[in-house]
Amino acid sequence: MTFLSFSGPFLAVLGVLYFAVKAFYGLGTPSFGDESGHILGGLAIARGDVLYRDYIDAHGPLIFILSWIAGLFSGFRHAYLMRLVPIACTFAAGVAVFLSPALRKWSSRWLAVGVWLAAMAAQWTVQAFNMDSYWTVGGDLLTVVMALLILPVLLEDDVGRWQACCGGACIALLPLTAYSFAPTAILLGLAIVTVRRSGYRNSLFQALAGAGAALGACLFWMLFYGDLGGMIAYHFVANQFYYSRYIGVGLRPLFQSLIPSFRPDTIIQSLAVICFGCGSFLLFAMSRHRLSVLLLAGALLMTQVRGAFGFQDGTFVMGAMTLCVLMGVRMMQSHERLATLVAAVFCGVYVTGARHATTSPYDMTRRQQQEAGFHPLRENTDVGFVRAIQSHSRPGERILVIPYNPDVYIYAGRLSMKKYHEYLPWEADYAHHPWDGYERDLCHDLPHDLPPVIYFDDYRVWGQWSAADYMPCVLRVLAQDYQRDPIEKSVYIRRDRLNPTTEKPAIRSSIPGTSTEGGLLP
Repeated sequence: MTFLSFSGPFLAVLGVLYFAVKAFYGLGTPSFGDESGHILGGLAIARGDVLYRDYIDAHGPLIFILSWIAGLFSGFRHAYLMRLVPIACTFAAGVAVFLSPALRKWSSRWLAVGVWLAAMAAQWTVQAFNMDSYWTVGGDLLTVVMALLILPVLLEDDVGRWQACCGGACIALLPLTAYSFAPTAILLGLAIVTVRRSGYRNSLFQALAGAGAALGACLFWMLFYGDLGGMIAYHFVANQFYYSRYIGVGLRPLFQSLIPSFRPDTIIQSLAVICFGCGSFLLFAMSRHRLSVLLLAGALLMTQVRGAFGFQDGTFVMGAMTLCVLMGVRMMQSHERLATLVAAVFCGVYVTGARHATTSPYDMTRRQQQEAGFHPLRENTDVGFVRAIQSHSRPGERILVIPYNPDVYIYAGRLSMKKYHEYLPWEADYAHHPWDGYERDLCHDLPHDLPPVIYFDDYRVWGQWSAADYMPCVLRVLAQDYQRDPIEKSVYIRRDRLNPTTEKPAIRSSIPGTSTEGGLLP
């Protein structure tokens, strides 16, 4: 028995156990709006809504498909069970790392998957990988593509039929996770096509077959549960031409995010940049297909075009880590003791770094996380606004929550008003210039379909835009047709649901941004 044949499986077992602990802990960390919106979307679809027509969200369809599937098996009674989606996807990605044709020895496979899972576990709750969201799914897809197809092709290893099909399918699914991953998918495809070697033509056709099958399955699902035109309007057009104005996207933020900085909020990104550099260097040195290597590096960088340091960089973090782990183990698989030592150091660096990093998106330190606690087997629904909402609306009725807080729907057990589970400044911008008849204007629709309850929290979006800045029409509707709950100040009840004796004549003055006559304050 060689040293690596023993140490590899041992480290793999440790990696699996460490990941299992972190995955369990991740079931009970605080919720986040994007994740709650995906869970709410899966529930709405299960109850008959059509994605991008009745339930409209800016994110890609794949996360809603996965949430819907998970809900069919686990039910939607416990929202935390939707976090089984990233656990299952990450486990599948770990299997792909283990079965990568780029690794030629079984002992190396055990070592690689152990290191990969340990590094993922260290970041699991820090980088919000535990959430039912697109950044984890995108990172897992990227991991599978690199492990089963891209790296073996560039290193001239034999790629089996199922491996090529899985790799092609994951490339096709990347743009359905987020349209911003389309450049990454194109560059990954070009990285394969530009490899000139006899015998790879069959692998290319098999990858195309896998891509076609994945796209066909998603399109078939969309025919029954989604609106393709709405996906273009609300996922692509609204994001590309309206939301992009509010966030930093481009080469400058990308390159700035590649400068290592070991502040608590940038540690994970800095470790990913180091992994990206080391993995790219090793691949460039070991592969004779230099153009394809550059295309792969460009594909990874395009997942970080937003230049984010928080959870939005999750796909880049996972891709960079996968590249480094596979290439490092590949290079040292003939040097068993050195490989084990480097693997242990790599895991130690990630675990130590994660302990000193602040979490995304909560920006909490490790001590603050411990003080917040976690509840993996129960949820806290004992909040006052739940009772207020449920007492003035029936279970089958829809409510509206603005500007944005999908948790309210989940806690209250109510679906959102059709087309609106939130309303944010960039969506108000889109309302002025809708694409090809796909209109979505709350100012127009709300007066014609008044929900029994509106939950309105007049916070400034990103600390800059209040409701009076971009949806004053909604404030007028609240002043004219709703009364504020005297205890739960964010709950507004439609007047016909109140007892006449409880209605107060000065209610209009309780609406932020309005006068006693219902008009807007200057």
